[in-house]
Amino acid sequence: MIKLIIFAFLMHQCLTVDIDPNTFSNYLDVRMNHLHVEWLLDLDKKIVNGTAQISFKFLKHTNYIDLDVYQLSILNVYLLNGNTLKHEIQVVKEQSLIQGDRLHIQLDRDYNPLENIILKIKYAYDERARAVGFLTKEQTYSKKVPYMFTQCESNNCRSIIPLQDTPSVKFTFTATVISTNPLIKAFMTGEQIASLPLIGQYGLESTFYTYSFQLNIPIPAYLIGIVAGEIEQKHIGANCYVISEPFYLDDYAKELEELPFFIEKMTDYIGPYIWGDYKIVILPSSFPFGGMEHPLLTFASPVIIVGDKSGVGTAVHEIAHSWMGNTVTGNNWSNMWIMEGFCVFLERKTYKYVRPQDYDIIEAINGNFNLISAIQGFTDPDEKSYQTLHPITSWKNPDDSTSSVPYERGYQLLYYLEQLIGEENFKFMLRQYLDHFKFQSIDEDDFYKFLLDWVRTNVKVNTQKIIDEIVAVYKPWVYQQGLPPKTIEFKTPKYDEAVALANKWITQGKPNNADDYIDYMPNQKMIFMQQILDNYAKLTHQRLKELDDYYKLSGTKSGPKIAFKWYKTVILCKYDPGLDAVHAFLQSLGVRSYVVGTYEVLIPNYPNQAEAWFAQDKWLYHPLVANRVEDMLKKKIKSAHITQ
Repeated sequence: MIKLIIFAFLMHQCLTVDIDPNTFSNYLDVRMNHLHVEWLLDLDKKIVNGTAQISFKFLKHTNYIDLDVYQLSILNVYLLNGNTLKHEIQVVKEQSLIQGDRLHIQLDRDYNPLENIILKIKYAYDERARAVGFLTKEQTYSKKVPYMFTQCESNNCRSIIPLQDTPSVKFTFTATVISTNPLIKAFMTGEQIASLPLIGQYGLESTFYTYSFQLNIPIPAYLIGIVAGEIEQKHIGANCYVISEPFYLDDYAKELEELPFFIEKMTDYIGPYIWGDYKIVILPSSFPFGGMEHPLLTFASPVIIVGDKSGVGTAVHEIAHSWMGNTVTGNNWSNMWIMEGFCVFLERKTYKYVRPQDYDIIEAINGNFNLISAIQGFTDPDEKSYQTLHPITSWKNPDDSTSSVPYERGYQLLYYLEQLIGEENFKFMLRQYLDHFKFQSIDEDDFYKFLLDWVRTNVKVNTQKIIDEIVAVYKPWVYQQGLPPKTIEFKTPKYDEAVALANKWITQGKPNNADDYIDYMPNQKMIFMQQILDNYAKLTHQRLKELDDYYKLSGTKSGPKIAFKWYKTVILCKYDPGLDAVHAFLQSLGVRSYVVGTYEVLIPNYPNQAEAWFAQDKWLYHPLVANRVEDMLKKKIKSAHITQ
């Protein structure tokens, strides 16, 4: 994904050449077009034996294929006729534990452009695979069988499949999962189909159970996902299903019963949903993200199940990915905003139809708080580009650049463009954008050129003025560090009400209208809590106790988004009576933004607790989260001890 950018006198005049430093594959020479995988699960031993059969088309003359791998055991590589091929794992600039290694495969001859080849690769992965969360049976509700799930975004699919792990490459997909335990069922990306014939030899002597899947729409590697364990699915209306451990299924289905309505309203705005069934899996608490948008199989954290349906905004976001990200994809991780910024825009458009008035505006205000915080947090010179919509991730794990920036900075760019073009015009532009780039991977320059051409052709009033403004702001919005070049003011009286109530608490204690908070929309409560957090230095311990006693902020009833801001306030105020609740919060979920965000303030303020708690709780977290916190502790704990 790196962009080699030659800036001209004006920032918007640039020549770009796309390469992707986050893949070691030679995808510019030869490209995957179909992947079939078979996995034999041994969840007790946390081992998966597999066979990948990959179809390639050559784009240039070459006699080798390079693929991405991470801690995989490669057993054999051979042609479809059974002839084995020489292969080796090549270490690239000490990237083995950062981005992985290169699997170099020497082919049997020179191949010409437009020729095709099919390779088979026998391999295995285990708990070193950073995409996988393995749970013992004791970590499940029924405690009968183990459980596993994956998280392949950004470039973690290479830890479960040897392949071209770049969003520039899209391919169709089939899979068969083999279980020897009837209680362990599996669901994967794609549509479940009748069993496919096995292509690998697995020495199966006992009864086994197969689950097969296919997806005929091409996708990039990061959208592959699997969940396996004691799980069931329930139909909740139209083409929608909920999947979870059986004990929770009815409650989760009730909480998510509005999903068909969300899809209906989203299609009214953006156009038809093309992917088939919509299934959402509510995973165990160690899932590292709020949600993940695998086609036909959204993953979501149980933190979205609050009890009052206030947490299902995550589901709305993941539904929006069916168009923004899964249909049109950013071609590298410097263009993550093509997936996320567009998705947030569509999500908030949908809120206009499915939530109370100004809900979308409050979401945008909360998002702006997160954007400013993220930009201010990237102070290291090596991370300054993470403030932009084009982070430089060369020789880095692109996960490290992930923040609210591609979501909120991207959303604000699209919102500003909508104000220029007009709401109805912008809707039709987005529909034509999706049709024009359907099933492709693009970058910000592709969208920029399309947008300008669309305005010239379709906007009849103030056309040149609009074009001039787009030219003036677009490239700085994408590449310029710091805050976006234009400040957007999102206004609603509901924001002012929440801030005023918080200020009364801060300056005078419990106000007469304290109960107004109870009737606030959930995201309006977050405005209140953000104001409390921003003014933590003015709060006494007695005031914190009064707030907690009155609104019951500690515990689970307030929901994780509000609790997260509250616990950060507790830590920053060094309010020791609240520490047990902070620890319980960290033990109750595995979402990276909450866990990492809490440790970011915990480490400098309570370094001893941070060390002790993480040592105790590390096993609760997915590797993506545990590794991130561990790195933070290594970097910061020493200086935190000095300043304590």
